[in-house]
Amino acid sequence: MAAQRLASQGHSVCVIDWRENIGDKLCTGIIGRECMERYSPDLTNVYREASSAVIVAPSGKRFNIAKSQPQAYIVDRVAFVASLAEKAKRAGATYMLGPRVSSVDIGEAGVDASLKTKQGSQVVHGSMVVVASGFASPLVGMVGLADRGQPEAMLGSQAEVEAPNLTETEVYLGNSIAPGSFGWLVPLADSRALVGLVTRQKLNGHMGHFMDGLERSGKIKSVIRKSQTWGVPVKPLSKTYTSRALVVGDAAGLAKPTTGGGIYYALLSGDIAADTAHEAIVGGDFSARSLKSYEKGWKSVLDAELRIGYTARVLYEHLGDGGVESLVEKFASEQIQEDLITSGIFSFDRHSGIIKKAVRHKILGRLFTSVGNGAIPLLATIAGSKKA
Repeated sequence: MAAQRLASQGHSVCVIDWRENIGDKLCTGIIGRECMERYSPDLTNVYREASSAVIVAPSGKRFNIAKSQPQAYIVDRVAFVASLAEKAKRAGATYMLGPRVSSVDIGEAGVDASLKTKQGSQVVHGSMVVVASGFASPLVGMVGLADRGQPEAMLGSQAEVEAPNLTETEVYLGNSIAPGSFGWLVPLADSRALVGLVTRQKLNGHMGHFMDGLERSGKIKSVIRKSQTWGVPVKPLSKTYTSRALVVGDAAGLAKPTTGGGIYYALLSGDIAADTAHEAIVGGDFSARSLKSYEKGWKSVLDAELRIGYTARVLYEHLGDGGVESLVEKFASEQIQEDLITSGIFSFDRHSGIIKKAVRHKILGRLFTSVGNGAIPLLATIAGSKKA
């Protein structure tokens, strides 16, 4: 997105990616209506739209959550990202696929990126760099923006399977599935589906146990692509800009702390980074002071979502299976669905509104406060947050 925007404005752009198949990384590929309307993937890259989902409580009880209009779209993520790259190329961006960046040197005269290629080594020079290389990328440290210690993160695992009778997304809750989090079964096309889970706890056979259970129940059949794991940030970097450098997307920790979804926030940050870089190039000012507007920009649209989402995740992790069971039963009731789901506040792309309304709800609020004293400051943080 950043490359497309900058190249379209007439700037010289070089994209370096060690992957030779653009966009090929683990992802479930679900976007919301806001993302769909703003970035409009080609309909050929959309597997299906979703207006409902099945929630499976820890006890195994199934609940259907539905709206009258589509709320999410399941996309072919690889094809979608590749289409953005094609637009960037048509606008004039150059792509170098295969080389790995071994070091980044930021100086008064610009930025030098040293590459390791099959043919040897090479140095690419530019006026500034946008780091868009994913979670826990070493490039963040190379530009001097890595936080101390291990970043807070979730670990995800996902496989592609055959699921011929699956028609809608299913979300599985409970500590036996994913401690303090959730698992999923998402239909694609041609009887294919994605099965996976994400959690902040260690994966001690959880993925295998989850898939075995789905196979025994007849939900899935053969495995098309074995499970792989990846990291998902739950908090942004403390600083996402410095002299001549910006960090975007998962590399900056810009993903939903609730679900781990990162497509929309990555695209938004790429857009904002392009605006900031354009101003820096035109003005010839690549100082940290000049580039600070990037962080102000993404915070203006995402900061509340990230803060409230993170607090909600910690609150959910306090519930335990009994609390989650009660939460789902109440959430699926006709009254609460009318109050929360069918109201205009529900958004797949932005969760802060419904989270704040849920903790203030007369029924759900009592459930959260019953968790214990540890939940009280979390509830206060959410309820007292400024409007997202």
